[in-house]
Amino acid sequence: MRVNGKVDVDVEITTKELVSVLKSEVYARLGLPNPKQGRVYVKDGRWEIQMIAHTTHSFEIEENLGPATEEAAEVFTAFHTIAELLKD
Repeated sequence: MRVNGKVDVDVEITTKELVSVLKSEVYARLGLPNPKQGRVYVKDGRWEIQMIAHTTHSFEIEENLGPATEEAAEVFTAFHTIAELLKD
């Protein structure tokens, strides 16, 4: 026999954890790389990612990720605006 029930669970997370999870979800839905891979931004209507590489010297690499629709760029900007407001 199978019984279905409801459970009320109260989980406390920090604002930083909320922003991190929300950022991962927004990036995934926009088809962007994991935010831990580098700084993603919109430049001239295209997605760009800036990564820092370390060898005996460190250097930055910028890679074009493809076109950014106006709607996707608005969602991206809205997320980062909210994240900035929620910073501790």
